[in-house]
Amino acid sequence: MQRVRNFIFSFILVAVGLVGCSHASPVIKEVKIQELNNEVKLFISNLENENGLYLYSSAGKTQYLVVKHSSVRQGEEATFLQSIKAQIQDQILTINMEERSTNDYQDKRLEATRIYRLGSADEYGTIQISNNGKEESFDIVGS
Repeated sequence: MQRVRNFIFSFILVAVGLVGCSHASPVIKEVKIQELNNEVKLFISNLENENGLYLYSSAGKTQYLVVKHSSVRQGEEATFLQSIKAQIQDQILTINMEERSTNDYQDKRLEATRIYRLGSADEYGTIQISNNGKEESFDIVGS
């Protein structure tokens, strides 16, 4: 009977350990501007009428990816972010974005600014971004 208890206890201990270790924070998570500190909000407000990819990176702090599609000329297609995925492998954070366009300016998928909190910078030394399969770079990196 003692062996059975020890086996069950050991099994539970291993199971709890595995579940605890597998609970990792997401590599990329969309956040709302209300959740940001004033420094990040100021950085984003300075990009008010700009389109592009921006990285807010301050030493020892959380990094943010900002995707802006705020300006579109009448008659041109409006661009929106269809999907975004990220992974860390070999110290490289790879971000894959898919953008689409529409002529319908009332389309609910159109958002001027999307903000993403990136995983811990301790986990990667390089960020690679692709948009619709093409390599991209940040328009501005600020802090």
